[in-house]
Amino acid sequence: MNTAKTIEDRARREVRSMRVYEPAEPPSGAIMLHANEAPSSHGSGGSSNLNRYPANRPQKLAKRLADLYEVEEDNVLVTRGSSEGIDLVLRTFCTANRDNVLLTPPTFEMYQVYASLQGAGTINVLRESSAAFALDVDAVLAACNQRTKVMFLCSPNNPDGSLIPRDKIQRLVDACEAKIVVVVDEAYIEYSNQNSLCPMVRDHENLVVLRTLSKAFALAGARCGAVVASPALIDLFSCVLSPYAVSSLVTDSVISALSDAGIAAMRSSVSATIAERNRVQAELNRCNCVLRTWPSQANFLLVEFDDLTRVVGILSTQKIMIRTFHDHSVLKNCARITIASPAENEFLIKAVREID
Repeated sequence: MNTAKTIEDRARREVRSMRVYEPAEPPSGAIMLHANEAPSSHGSGGSSNLNRYPANRPQKLAKRLADLYEVEEDNVLVTRGSSEGIDLVLRTFCTANRDNVLLTPPTFEMYQVYASLQGAGTINVLRESSAAFALDVDAVLAACNQRTKVMFLCSPNNPDGSLIPRDKIQRLVDACEAKIVVVVDEAYIEYSNQNSLCPMVRDHENLVVLRTLSKAFALAGARCGAVVASPALIDLFSCVLSPYAVSSLVTDSVISALSDAGIAAMRSSVSATIAERNRVQAELNRCNCVLRTWPSQANFLLVEFDDLTRVVGILSTQKIMIRTFHDHSVLKNCARITIASPAENEFLIKAVREID
């Protein structure tokens, strides 16, 4: 029987007993003899101070992200991409061979991967493919049990780009209060017409929102994201996250990208991607080999072909890579196609037309 009074009580006992690692912060001008670092930088490609460890937690970057996500600094933990956030939540809450995680496939495959690595079981509640991959809230709640610790919701969903309506997420968060951590993965939220749920973490301790800078901000190579949650959960996750997780080079480059000019450039790029998404979808829908495309609120399209194997074979001869789902029962003959530059999109459209 679940007797937890707060969602933190549902975390693993080992994690609840831990304390955040806080290395000593030396005063300015200190002689640094405490951390076993090299005394000076060399061979660092012109970068200075790389002989020193970075900040244990890059709070300047956390503050900038908090401003962007309209929350407080203590609501943000900077991670190495949002994938690390998935891993942190599972390692914090799930005990191997006992607890389970609820998933809503088809969805991002790494939820299953990280759950398996943690030894957590999974409960799958399928989305309805014929209804734009809609989520059945009643079915989700009915599938949960006493050992369900975490629920992953991807919105916009990967691989189809559908949004989960805000009222559905609100209902799930309310129903799972003090029992289940509801994780909303917003990797593609910038491409959608829905506002982020980040501000909701102020009022809901069991809500966790994952954000990334890999997509709209075009920083996939930097591997930087954030977990947004209540301060109590951020403290638990920080206990699990390894010290010095984010390098100085990443912190500096990301802060630069989050300047006013950088944010303006991101928004311009997102607008262009949305326009291209609409154009590519319209063009693909005119092709005989395309059976359907799903409405998308992300930077990709899910496309069903009449014969995926034939299409992939022809596209590969022109060095066009698309994400296929050959062995997926729900997504048979479907492929996820990223919206790229206008020239690359045109190359794809021309190649698919030629298949006809």
